[in-house]
Amino acid sequence: MPVEIDPQILAVRAAMAAHAGAFDIMRLPPAEGRRLVDASAEILNDGLPAMHAVEDHTVGGIRVRTYTPTGHARGWLYYLHGGGWFACSVDTHDRMLRLFAAQTGARVVSPDYRHAPEHPYPAPLDDCAAAFAWAADLFAGEPFAFGGDSAGANMALALTIRLRDAGRPLPAGLALLYGCYAPGLDTESVREFGQGGYGLTHERMEWYWSNYLAGTDAVEATPLHADLSALPPVFLGIAEADTVADDSRLLAARLERAELKVWPGATHGFLQMSREAEIARLAIADVAGVVRGWLG
Repeated sequence: MPVEIDPQILAVRAAMAAHAGAFDIMRLPPAEGRRLVDASAEILNDGLPAMHAVEDHTVGGIRVRTYTPTGHARGWLYYLHGGGWFACSVDTHDRMLRLFAAQTGARVVSPDYRHAPEHPYPAPLDDCAAAFAWAADLFAGEPFAFGGDSAGANMALALTIRLRDAGRPLPAGLALLYGCYAPGLDTESVREFGQGGYGLTHERMEWYWSNYLAGTDAVEATPLHADLSALPPVFLGIAEADTVADDSRLLAARLERAELKVWPGATHGFLQMSREAEIARLAIADVAGVVRGWLG
């Protein structure tokens, strides 16, 4: 049964298309595809929320941005942006990251990891691990949580599993937002929302997976199939009209401690639309409330 997409999300999508023009990243050179993705996201970041400090650092050759909210910061949120392991950055997600800092009262740390297909797995995840190690030293002793959207949610979970297996301290919780956790899934959400008309298609999601995996069958890269025991609590946010919506439901069924939240009428990537879409603002507030509870 067709789902009615939130009209404010539809308006933002139309404005993004008018701003950057129509394009298909699967049929463009990677650098050109990324440039157009960045251009389409420009209008999402007008009127940025004020911060006490926003600082860019270089860690292992990549940019890592820290957001410090006004007032006394309580712990920190390590957030990995989405973009199919192919595109996006702390710039495309800037408004959302600032809102998380302001509403959680925590510092937010977010890295610009390398992109596939030029840098497939494990390079993006290794970059995220290196940036996390840097931040963990910088904020030693403070409580922390993990977050991520789409491909970033995948890597936030994979990094947590890597830390668990190494006997390292784990985050207080994981906020995983419309994540993708294994390729080739034949689910109801793929059949209902993956054929077009709702934004992200199943074809493009599989293209992202192909770029990232580059032929590997490493379980770490597909955490739906990993050992998911002894993990912190996980909040799984689902956009109702999203081809990967059932990835989160399948993951929840395998986790010991999981909370599911479905945002009605929302599509993949909608959290970046908070300037215009009320559902995005409400969703960010939902996530921030959960993170505040973890950090105390």
